[in-house]
Amino acid sequence: MISNLDAVLVGIFLALTLAIGLRQRSGSGESAHYLLGGRALTLPAFIATTVSTWYGGILGVGEYAWSYGISNWLVFGVPYYVGAFLFAMLLSRRARQSESLTLPHRIEATYGPAAGKCAAILIFLTTIPGAYMLIMGTLVSLSFGLSQATGILITAVFVVTYLWRGGFRAVVRTDGIQMALMFGSFMLLTAVLLFAHGTEPLTTLPASHLEPDGGQPLGSILIWYVIALSTLAEPNFFQRAFAAKTPEIARRGLLISIAFWIAFDMMTTLCGLYARALMPDLSVPLHAFPALAAKVLPAGAVGIFFAGLFATVLSTLDSNLFTTATTLGRDLWPQSSRFSDTSRTRIGLIAGALFASVIALASGSVIKIWKIFGSVSAASLLIPILASYYPHLRLSARGAVVLMTASSLTTVVWFAAAKLGDGTYWLGLEPLFAGFGVALVIYAADRIIRR
Repeated sequence: MISNLDAVLVGIFLALTLAIGLRQRSGSGESAHYLLGGRALTLPAFIATTVSTWYGGILGVGEYAWSYGISNWLVFGVPYYVGAFLFAMLLSRRARQSESLTLPHRIEATYGPAAGKCAAILIFLTTIPGAYMLIMGTLVSLSFGLSQATGILITAVFVVTYLWRGGFRAVVRTDGIQMALMFGSFMLLTAVLLFAHGTEPLTTLPASHLEPDGGQPLGSILIWYVIALSTLAEPNFFQRAFAAKTPEIARRGLLISIAFWIAFDMMTTLCGLYARALMPDLSVPLHAFPALAAKVLPAGAVGIFFAGLFATVLSTLDSNLFTTATTLGRDLWPQSSRFSDTSRTRIGLIAGALFASVIALASGSVIKIWKIFGSVSAASLLIPILASYYPHLRLSARGAVVLMTASSLTTVVWFAAAKLGDGTYWLGLEPLFAGFGVALVIYAADRIIRR
């Protein structure tokens, strides 16, 4: 899809990322240094790592915008701004003040070891970056002419290499350049589209692409608003709050990040509309953004845009993989082990990369991966995590375990039944709503019993 010059530019970016990551040292042997960078995130670093981490599914955004138009902004934008705002106002300061190392660590401190292990299992499963591994494999395939499977395996080795040495510091330092490229690449593409093609191509769009629902049933839109509430249980948000230098940096950093996300979503949605208008017969919607860049940008500029795509995905992939590894090494591995938290987390990097690669190879749709794992996370973790920071809302220790177990199993069974059956959900109810409904019932029962 791209020229040799463009491939060289992408290669230079990847080499620079690897060099920056390998230069980072985790500091002392203490867990807080390798896992949280010594809790020293300043406001600019907090914003850069938070903004860039939230956008790894860039090809999935292109897939959705090409297919459904401006509803992309209403589905993948607005609900997540609301979720991030609620996190900033309700949880960010409390999370930093708790001095927790990880989210399961916080759950364990509130509800006991059994609940901590249960939360760790759920967080491990829902943060495995299978969707982002799939996107990176696709980008490597399009850029260097390799198979998607080969691209996925190369990506796994690449990311583990620089995270192994620097830990959380490597994530934060590479996020700086990745945020700059992420915004720069879409500013370039948006400018070329507006000045070289004008707005006339947009008049050829299907009418549904300019409607808020994109021609979809209302339930298909609303489910993403509920999934967005999983932001309140987002491990990467908590990780950055735990790592912030002060509680105020955690709150202000998130509020400022929302403004950056709004600006970026406007560009990606507009580019998605142009992709549909200029390439209405695109056979693989997941390729919408790369194909659009290859069509309208000159050689060299295409390489810069592709480097921006790589940066956008890598910033989320490495963050999620590090969270997965941390959960395995710090929260699931027995603390009596002779290995340190750092050593166990490094082993977790390898295990997490393998799991993510398998998921990526087994699934062809980024959006399907998001929907399944996002539904499980929102249904099972939202209530226990939110309640853990507000004593008057807390569950009992047994209630927390029962809620997380029952709601997650309900959600998974609901998905499986549709997959193994005729493709429709029981009672016409989305799995997320079924799982969250079970969680609410158990929470209410637990509160009544406690009283």
